[in-house]
Amino acid sequence: MKRGAGDAGRPRLIAVGGGTGMPILIKAMLEIMPSVDAVVTVADDGGSSGRLRQELDVLPPGDSRNCLVAMTNGAMMSRLFQYRFSRGEGLQSHALGNLIISALTELTGDFSRALRVAGELIGARGRVMPASVEPLTLYADVKPWPGSNRAGRITGQCNVANRLRPLVKIGIEPADAPADPEAVAALGSADAIVMGPGSLFTSVLANLLVQDVGGAIRASAAKKIFFCNITVQPGETDGFTAVDHVAALLRFGGAGVCDLVVTSNTMVPRDRLAELAAAGSAPIVIDEHEITKLGVEHAAADLTDEEYPTHHDAKKLAAFLRKAL
Repeated sequence: MKRGAGDAGRPRLIAVGGGTGMPILIKAMLEIMPSVDAVVTVADDGGSSGRLRQELDVLPPGDSRNCLVAMTNGAMMSRLFQYRFSRGEGLQSHALGNLIISALTELTGDFSRALRVAGELIGARGRVMPASVEPLTLYADVKPWPGSNRAGRITGQCNVANRLRPLVKIGIEPADAPADPEAVAALGSADAIVMGPGSLFTSVLANLLVQDVGGAIRASAAKKIFFCNITVQPGETDGFTAVDHVAALLRFGGAGVCDLVVTSNTMVPRDRLAELAAAGSAPIVIDEHEITKLGVEHAAADLTDEEYPTHHDAKKLAAFLRKAL
């Protein structure tokens, strides 16, 4: 693997994604590197982020905030960024960090710059960059309901994540949304680009659908690693196997977007399997032969957080990445 010239011979790592999986990946990377970069989706339209996006016309800050906090050592300032108001008209359920990032955006006139300043405030060990400088609207074209001939279009990240019907196409509006220039440059100079774990369509592909982001990843000489989710995500990937995840990544992200697919082979106890089934989920079925037929490498390792079997374990991820890189 080539080496990053500006970091004492260490490889330059960049994470791409969003949601709950991204902070786990960032913490894993920081176990083996002094700093990392992250390209984060700006398609979120739910919760505190969605309200701020609608009311202030700013990019949704929540995913970026969580990534910045993951880059810290857990000091009081990072805890402050995660604080949510439990009451107060207009304040209830807002994360304070979301409000700070939104205020910094208005002060600086630039969301990317606001994230840099926020990172300095909390001592982040790396950079968080939005995939686009415009807020994105995610949409999915889905198959018709039984008995109907009409396909439908579902709009909005929260709706796409709970679409219930099989997906035919996924896209973003505006289709030509401009990418963040720093994100494109970081992807171009990376030695390893790591996608996932996280929601396949609403966290990972929401970034790759930005034309210049997807193009930068496909054109990069970096090692491109995709961490497949451990379990099926109800509403978003019902019935998906590992090869279904990879096929969707290649179909919508484009050929050349991935070199190595990594799955978890941790044995999940029977009682935890029952819990997953009750929630409409299950461990993802893995067929190595079918994955490699798609033209990518496959590796399996013990990566599951045994306390939370839907999540990866940061220390296990770090151990895998240390060997892989």
